[in-house]
Amino acid sequence: MADGSGTTKVDGGMAVAKTLKAAGVSKIFALHGGHLDAAFKGFLDNGIDLVDTRHEASAGHAAEAWARLTGDLGVCMITAGPGFTNALTPMMNALHDGTPVLFMAGSPPLREEGLNILQGGVDQVAMARPATKHAIRVTDPDRIPDMLAHAITIARGGRPGPVFIELPIDVLARPARLPAALPRPVAPASTAPDAEQLARIVAALEQAERPVVVLGGLARYQAVPEQIRNFADRTGMPIVATSRAMGMIGRDHPAYAHEPVSIAVAAAQGQAPDLILMLGSRFGMFLAGRTRAFFPETARIIQVHSDPAEFGRIHQPDLVSTATIGAFADAVTAAWTPPPERLHGWRAALVAASQSVGSEFENMDAGGGINPYHAAKAVADAAPDGTTFVIEGGETGLWMAYHAAVNHPGGVCTYGQLGALGIGMGFAIGAAHARPGHPVIQVTGDGAIGFHLQEFEPMVRQRLPIVTVVLNNNAWGMSIHGQQILYGENYSAISVLGDVRYHDVAKGFGCYGERVARLEDIGPAIGRALDSGLPGCIDVTVDLAVVAPGTAAMLGDGSPTEIMVPYYENIPLD
Repeated sequence: MADGSGTTKVDGGMAVAKTLKAAGVSKIFALHGGHLDAAFKGFLDNGIDLVDTRHEASAGHAAEAWARLTGDLGVCMITAGPGFTNALTPMMNALHDGTPVLFMAGSPPLREEGLNILQGGVDQVAMARPATKHAIRVTDPDRIPDMLAHAITIARGGRPGPVFIELPIDVLARPARLPAALPRPVAPASTAPDAEQLARIVAALEQAERPVVVLGGLARYQAVPEQIRNFADRTGMPIVATSRAMGMIGRDHPAYAHEPVSIAVAAAQGQAPDLILMLGSRFGMFLAGRTRAFFPETARIIQVHSDPAEFGRIHQPDLVSTATIGAFADAVTAAWTPPPERLHGWRAALVAASQSVGSEFENMDAGGGINPYHAAKAVADAAPDGTTFVIEGGETGLWMAYHAAVNHPGGVCTYGQLGALGIGMGFAIGAAHARPGHPVIQVTGDGAIGFHLQEFEPMVRQRLPIVTVVLNNNAWGMSIHGQQILYGENYSAISVLGDVRYHDVAKGFGCYGERVARLEDIGPAIGRALDSGLPGCIDVTVDLAVVAPGTAAMLGDGSPTEIMVPYYENIPLD
C-alpha cells in the first residue's frame, strides 16, 4: 500500500522478498520454520522459487553449489536455534572456499528478549561472525532493503564469501516502508593491473622457458571462461586448475593439464617449471602446504589475488598483483608479444605428464572387490557430456580427482579446506537446480553418504537427474588406512562399517537403485539410472585393501626422525 511519502507499506517478510527479487535472486534453498512464514509468502508472491531439503546443512550446501555453478550469489534461509546451528558447517565451508552465499535465519521476537522463550538465549549473530565475512541482526523493518543489499555487496566483493542476516519474527511481521527505488547491491569492481606492474609481470612471463598457470577458485567469480581461454591461446602457457576452477579452461582445451599435482609429476620427469603464475589461487593444503612439491625452489612465483593477505603466506612471491582475474588475463593477452607456439613444446610435455598421473594403478588388480581407481574411472567414462561431478568422501575424493574433468565452470563440486563430509547430497541438489536438464553424478564413500541419506526424498519429489555412486568398502577408508600406517596393519579404532545396501535405502525413498560387484557393470548401471527418469543410487563394492596414495602422502615416508601426524606436517624429533 502506497502512502503520500513515496514509500509502500508491506510487512517485513514482503520487504525481504522484494529486495531479493530486485537483486536478481530467483531461487532460495530452505527448510521450513514458523519464524520464516512471512518471508516465504513474500517469496512465493514474487515468483522466487523455494527449494526445500530435509536438513538445514543440506540447504546451505545446496546454496553453495548453486553459487559455484552459476558464478553468482547462493541464498539459504533457515529457522532459529537448531535450524541456525545446523547451518554453521555450510557457512564455514563457504568461508574457507570463498563462495558468495547469503544466509538468513529467523529468531525469536525482539520484544521477548530474556523471557526464556522458545529458541531464545542464542546469540546467532555472534556465532555466525567467525564463520562469515559479515553478520548482522535487523531490528527495524524499514532497514531491511539497505541491510540486505549491503550484505550482498560484501558477499560478492573482493574474495567472495558468506554473509549472515538475522531476521527476528516480529521484524518480519511488522510493517516496513519500502522506497520507490529499492537499493541494489553494488556490483564487484573489475580492477586491472597498473601499467608498470603489468610491464614487469609480462616481461617475466615472456622470458620464462617453462611457465605454468595455477588457476584458482577466485577465477570463477572474477572472470569468464572466454577470458581464460583467450589468455591461454595467446600466450601458449599450460594451465593446471584447482577443483573450484575446473571448467574455466575446459578439459578439451589443449592448454589444460588437469590438477596442480601434474607439476610435481613433470618435475620428477625432468621437466620442472621455471615460473609459476598463481592466478586466483593461494598457497595451502591443496598446493602441498609448506613443502615445495609443486613449486621448485628455482621457480619464480607471480601471484594474482584480490586479497593481499595471501601474499607471502608460506612462499614469498617475486611479483604480485591485486587485479581481478578477468581484467588481469585481458591485460596480459593484449600486451603479449611472443608467438604462442614458442611454449607449445613445454605445454605438450606438461599435458603428457598430467595424463600419466595415477598410471601406477592402470594394471593393478583388486582382491576383495573392484579397485577403486578403476571404479572411479568407470564412473567418469560413463558420464554424459555436460555432467556435473559432486565428489566427497576421504579416499573416494582422492580416487575421483584422478578422473573428473569438465567443460563448464563449477562442474566439479567437492570438499575444500574445511574438509567437511556430508556436503554431497546438498551439493548435488544445488547443482541440479543450477543446471536444469543436465545430469549430476555424485560420487561418495559409504562413510560420507551416511550423513544425509534423507535427501534422497527431496531429490525424488523434485525429480532431479542425480545419480549417486557409493564406493562401498565397509569402512572409513582414509581413517583405517591412516591408522594402519601409524600402528600396524591389524589396527582399527571405530573405522569399520557394516555392509549396508545403500541402493536399497535409496529405493525406499523412491529412487532407482542397483548394487554392482563387477567393474564392467558400473557404466551400464549408471546408464540405466540416468534413463530411469528418477534419481538413482549405484552401490559399488570396492576393495578396502587398496590405499589411496594421498592417504600415505599425508603421513610422510615413515622417517624415524619424525613423529607422524595425520593430515598435517610431521613433528621432527629433537
